Amino acid sequence: MRPSQRGFTLVELVCCIVVLGVLSAFAVPRFISMDKQARIATVQALAAALNSTAYQVRALCLTTVSTSGCDAGSSSWQGTINNKNYWLNYGWPDSGDELATRQIDAMVDYSGFRAYLVGPPSTRFVRDDAATPDRCSVTYYDAYYLPQHYQVVTDTTGC
Repeated sequence: MRPSQRGFTLVELVCCIVVLGVLSAFAVPRFISMDKQARIATVQALAAALNSTAYQVRALCLTTVSTSGCDAGSSSWQGTINNKNYWLNYGWPDSGDELATRQIDAMVDYSGFRAYLVGPPSTRFVRDDAATPDRCSVTYYDAYYLPQHYQVVTDTTGC
């Protein structure tokens, strides 16, 4: 008597491989799409953090500074609020002439981004891991060149 052997036939193995191939053909694009959506979400989150920080610093300035550094007539003010140095334009955070000082880039956590100055009026935060980094960014324009208010602009077309 022969001992009975059990196992998979070649046809069964080929069917399993085909089914796995079809499933992966649908799953891989979805995972790639999720990666892009995650980068877009981080760009939007940084934009929200810049807006929130700008309003928080302005509120601190208006409630604690006795000089006219926070009013609409003050185009540029440098000073200390709660033991922190700030540079403000019309009462809003400056975009900076140099990074990591008293300007907006020193006030927010921009992990995952690279910051650089774009001329005197703005600081750009770029996602280096994006497909087109310069088009996956947040730019903060200070109030000095846009009198009375700042502006935050996002670009997610290259994420």
